[in-house]
Order: sequence, then C-alpha cells, then structure tokens
Amino acid sequence: MRSIIPILLAFFVASCTQKEVKKEYTIVSGKLSNSDIETVRLISINGDFNMEIPVSKEGQFLDTLFLTADMPHRLTDGINHIVLYLEKGYTVHLDYNLRDFANTIQFEGDGADLNRYYLQKQDKNREIEGMDFETFYGLEEPAFIKKVEELNLAINGLLDSTVNIPEYVREKEQRAIDHYSIIQLAQYKDFAHADVTANPNFTVSENFQDERSGMSFLNEEDFDYSVFYNSLVHLHYKEQIKQRAQKDSLADPNEVFFQVVGEIPVENIKNSVLYRTVWGSMPYIQNVDSYYEKFMSLSTNETHKQEITDAYNRIKKIKPGANSPTFEAYENHAGGHSSLEDFQGKYVYIDVWASWCAPCIKEIPDLKEVEKKYRGKNIEFLSISVDTDRSYDDWKKMVVDKELTGVQLIADKAWDSEFIKDYQIKGIPRYILIDPEGKIVNAMAPSPSVDKLDTTLEALDL
Repeated sequence: MRSIIPILLAFFVASCTQKEVKKEYTIVSGKLSNSDIETVRLISINGDFNMEIPVSKEGQFLDTLFLTADMPHRLTDGINHIVLYLEKGYTVHLDYNLRDFANTIQFEGDGADLNRYYLQKQDKNREIEGMDFETFYGLEEPAFIKKVEELNLAINGLLDSTVNIPEYVREKEQRAIDHYSIIQLAQYKDFAHADVTANPNFTVSENFQDERSGMSFLNEEDFDYSVFYNSLVHLHYKEQIKQRAQKDSLADPNEVFFQVVGEIPVENIKNSVLYRTVWGSMPYIQNVDSYYEKFMSLSTNETHKQEITDAYNRIKKIKPGANSPTFEAYENHAGGHSSLEDFQGKYVYIDVWASWCAPCIKEIPDLKEVEKKYRGKNIEFLSISVDTDRSYDDWKKMVVDKELTGVQLIADKAWDSEFIKDYQIKGIPRYILIDPEGKIVNAMAPSPSVDKLDTTLEALDL
C-alpha cells in the first residue's frame, strides 16, 4: 500500500495542475456613454465572422460569441472603429464616450494591453504619416523612404515597450509592422506617387527597395493576422492575373481570374482572394450567372458562399424593366425627408456619392451641366450621399460650399442602407436611371462626364 500512495498523490497533483481546457466561446461587452446607437458590429480580419451586437438604451452590450478563429477583429459603432484581438476563451470589455472616443476609451479583461497597443499604433501612424494621402505619397523619394523608416522604428519601439503581449502574437505583430512598410513602398512605386503628382511617367530610382520579390504570399498565419499582409497577397494575385491575361490577349479575363485563383494552394487564401474579387466585381459582370456558378464551384467557405448568393439574388432583381428598390424618409438637405415614391411620374437620375470621394467630386461640374440642360424636363436629379455619422457635417457643408443643385439626400444607414445594398453598390460614384413608373432603365447608368449619358437621356420621352 505504501508504494501505491505516492503514485496516487502524484496523479492527483498532476491532474490538478493540468492546463485548464480552453473555452470555445468569447465574451465581449461594453459600455458606451453619450450614445443613441442600437447596435455595434464586430468583423474578423478575414471577414468570416461578421455579427451585429444589440446595444441597450443605456449604451450597454454583452454577447457570447463563437469565433471562427483567434485573430484581430474590428468593432465599429458607425463613428469609431476599434481593433480588438480576440481568442476563444477571452473575456473582453471596453468603455468609452461615443463623442469623445480618443480621451475616454478604456480596455479591460484579456488582451487589454495588446488592444491598447493597437490604439496607440493608430495614433502613431497619424502622427508620423499624417491623414492626407496626397501629402504623404507626394513626398519626393528620399523623404518618403525616410518617413516610412521613421514610422517602422516608432511602431517597433511602441511594441517593445508594451508588456503582457503573448509571444506568439508579438512575433506576428512584428512581421505585420514590416508588412506595412512593404505595402507603403509598393504603393509609392506602383501608382500612388504618379497619381498624386499627376506624373504618369514617374519611376522610382534603381536603388528603391521592393521586398515583394522575395516574399512568400502563402503564409496562412500572417494572412489571418495582418491586414497589411492580406493586402499584399491580394495585390500579388491581382498582378498575376493581369500578367497571365496579357500573355493570352484572346482569353476571357474572368476565366483567367478563376484559373489563377483556383491554383492557389492555401485554402483560406484562395477563398479570400476569390470572395473579395467577386464581391466587388459581380455587379458589373455581363454574364453574371456563369460568373456566380464558377465562384460557387471554387469556394469552400460557406460564409462567403452565402454572402455572394445574397448579392447574386439582389443583382438578378435590378435588371432593366424590373421594379426599382425603394427608399423612404431620407433626410433632405433642403429640409424634411424624401422618399423615392415622391418622384414617381418623372424619370429619376440618381447619383450615389460621398463628401470624401474624390472621383465623385470630380463629376460634380459635369453633373451640374447635365442638370442645367434638362431643367424643366420630366426628369429629377437626385444625389444620395452615403456619408456616415462621422462625415455628416462634411456632407452638409459641401452641398453649400459647392452649390450643389438637384435634390440632395443622405442615406439612412450609409453603406448599410437597404437601397444601397439592393442595388449592390460596392463603389462610388454610381449612377442609376429609373422611369416614371418606378421601373429600372439602367442600374449602371452612364456618368455625367461621358457623352453616352446625353445620348441616353435624349432618347427618353422627356
């Protein structure tokens, strides 16, 4: 008996000291002051997890989540966007004033130090890089490289000074910092400097460092952690598709796309490149049925397949001659609210835009000219802004400053407005033409700056 007791004791001690089994769920809670919002949205970095969480009248929310993977997530209230690192088993709480986010945000629970680091990293980016794309990418090459290096050193120093970050996360974050530098340099080289300086012949110097040539674009771990690596991967395959299409000028570009993506050996990377491209391009595809079927045959991600199916079904409903999706009680800049049915009996040309959208603003002078030419005719010109709460004041001001004509409305939920989703609007500006009976003439109408619009409108019985 004496020989058995130590064995039993050892077994008991070992059992008691075994690592606690990791919970399969994550608890996220928060308290928002100065808030009247009804929901917040939590989205994983890979987009597989996307969920609305109800917010009480007191500004509180709490939910038990079953995440798809351990990774950074983005929580948004419509004004503020917060990066949260979440793992199965984590309990996370945040507290802030909706209208004074920067001075009031507090994190508690698991990952609090890491989440504070993410916030400080954003602030450091703004401090060094600035908020103006044109100023940053307009720098001359030596100054730009110096700025990128300065930012890289500053963020690495911030990471080094932050305690309580799991080592396996710290290693991924260190690579993510480098990925950000790589993508900044890549954008500068490929298009950004040429665009902002209006110099299409710009080329970087022979010594310009482009680390993409030595990179692997099949790192699943980094793909699920870093938005910067994620973007580099998407850019890489976009270039692969372009190069293969150029080799065979007679090939269908869509078939080339599916061939290249179908060859990606890492499943979640293949699914992501496939989904992101199809999600953005499907509204513009002529033979949408075969495009959709090809996507469904290649994707193995059920979340992606459901979302693309929903988009496909919406697209099928916005063919010429179909009843137009409607909107109700959109705020009218001139006062009150307007609904689409208010304009029944007239043709309606709709411009979907936002105050921050440079291509949209570029179209404004031409839109004014078109409105002026057809003034008094049986057509109404509506501009619907998808500005969020954050840029609402910018919308109000821009309508006045640019003396915008026509009917100026703002969508009730920005990009999440049902009218915007029904028309599958993925990018702006977007133009829509509806007839006096409320039927779709063209869900992808010509823009004001092209002659085709004038031809289209002249053919109508105005």
